[in-house]
Amino acid sequence: MRVNCRRIAFSILVAYFVISCFSGFLLIQRRRAQAAYEYQRIQALTDFSDDSGNSLGSQGAELQYRRQFQKILWNLEDDQNVVAMGNKSKPEYVVEIWGKAAISKSTLLRKHSVHHLMHTEHKTKTFQKIPAVLGSGAKVKFRTGPGVTPSKVPKDTQNLVLTLNVRDFTKVDPAKAWLDALSGFPQLKNVAVVLLGNEQCDNEWIKPYLVTNNGPVKFVFVVYDSPDVDNKNFYQWPLGVATYRNFPKVKSAFIPISIQRKHMCNYMGTIYVNSSRQVLLDLLSTPELKDRCYVKVRHEWLPDETEGSRDNYLKVLAHSDLTFNPVGMNPECYRIYEALSYGSIPVIEDVPTLGNCGNSSGFSVSAPHRLLKSEKAPVIFIKDWQKELPAILEKEAKMTLEQKSKRRKDVLLWYENFKAKMRKRFVSVIQEKFFGVHPLF
Repeated sequence: MRVNCRRIAFSILVAYFVISCFSGFLLIQRRRAQAAYEYQRIQALTDFSDDSGNSLGSQGAELQYRRQFQKILWNLEDDQNVVAMGNKSKPEYVVEIWGKAAISKSTLLRKHSVHHLMHTEHKTKTFQKIPAVLGSGAKVKFRTGPGVTPSKVPKDTQNLVLTLNVRDFTKVDPAKAWLDALSGFPQLKNVAVVLLGNEQCDNEWIKPYLVTNNGPVKFVFVVYDSPDVDNKNFYQWPLGVATYRNFPKVKSAFIPISIQRKHMCNYMGTIYVNSSRQVLLDLLSTPELKDRCYVKVRHEWLPDETEGSRDNYLKVLAHSDLTFNPVGMNPECYRIYEALSYGSIPVIEDVPTLGNCGNSSGFSVSAPHRLLKSEKAPVIFIKDWQKELPAILEKEAKMTLEQKSKRRKDVLLWYENFKAKMRKRFVSVIQEKFFGVHPLF
């Protein structure tokens, strides 16, 4: 009788194991199917047409592009210029990247850049190994999601990059709590921070945590035109695209460049009373300009997009030659990089906003938009919408399709190079500050 009971119990355990494995398999397949559906749906939003109005589709767009520009090298971060370090079969060191800030996914060592990718924000833990990013003698582990807390991350971590989001002051205390908790990691040797700081560039709270002030942090990559950027303790990092609103990964090489786009220009955004955004909206509503641009605005900022509003935004970006970027709380905005992703030229209001942002010793160019200016971004800067925009649109109307195609190609290629350069710069600073290695790029 006892033997039969054991057999029954064993059978139950086996059945439970099989059912659990099968359920897990079905769940994985379902998630893959959902991801594939979402990818195809996003791709359909950028379905282009040729000059006769015939749809090219994603395959047609790819063939058209590759026939014309087969020799362009994209994804330049995959080249072999990174210095090899140590034994190729065994990593010399491991760098952990932790964080919940969207910037850590949109720009940091990832192909989405400054730019986005795998949608795992809501998983408890996410591990992503990125080969050859820090040289063949290194390995990167990327952890994100609600499971990333000081009590759950590995205590034996030695080299850490912590991404922190403090765009509003309510998030400063949680960020401090993270940095204070690092004293409980006995093997920690190197710490850096990627900081999504507030839009007024008020980041004084982090300075006591720097090594220069006897803190644990060796350097900070900070978003926005902070005057603290000196390329010693503080380095500037681009804002990138809004991955927190599920802006998709756009494959630049598949954006067709030699077709006529539907819209000469667009403006989509939130309107603030007595702002330059209102000036731009009024200007685009005049009889002379109202038929030239796609305009859709709202009067209250929303942190999340509906599926419909996001899809419309992506479609308009993909079908516009110019994308207007008036200042908000800060001159730099996600829309700049989102437009570049689709080869739409950002027209950027080049005026400062209230706060502590400004010039720094780390740049020879003046704020705002120091990073874009120093990298000679193929954008249009504008000081006064009312005085300068009509002439810009007149010039745009006279451009031939051939001229626009060349410009679009140059923009997409610049953006890929920019993303690669930012990642390589980040890598070089880690190599130098963490390990005393000076990369050869």
